[in-house]
Amino acid sequence: MRRARIAIAAGLIAGLMVAPAAAMPAHRNAKPRVLTATAVTDGRMVTVTVVGRDRDDVVRGAEISWGADQPSQGLSACPMISSTPARERVGRRARFKLFYTYPDAGDRTITVRVLSGGCGKRAQQRSAPRTLTVHVD
Repeated sequence: MRRARIAIAAGLIAGLMVAPAAAMPAHRNAKPRVLTATAVTDGRMVTVTVVGRDRDDVVRGAEISWGADQPSQGLSACPMISSTPARERVGRRARFKLFYTYPDAGDRTITVRVLSGGCGKRAQQRSAPRTLTVHVD
């Protein structure tokens, strides 16, 4: 009976020692992700809304390529969020709205990414690209 209690206690201790390690993420400093990207057209004007998240950092910006012959654009939230402690924003969703008016009609391919880190704190990371296709009149 005593051996059974010792074996059960040893099993419980071993289980407790393994549980925290299993709860830890597989790797640190995960890259940000684009959760949603939507485009709305109004004639030749396009409004793109991007929502991103980084599970272990703060999403601080977005970048967008409006198409082959159009300029790229970036949007940084660094100055706007510097007053809130970073630990309160880690893992939260960030939303960015970007606008562009195309000079002519046609089908366009838009590529968006979100950025985390940077702002002088941690190395900046870019998400995988998300592509949207729109038709402007």
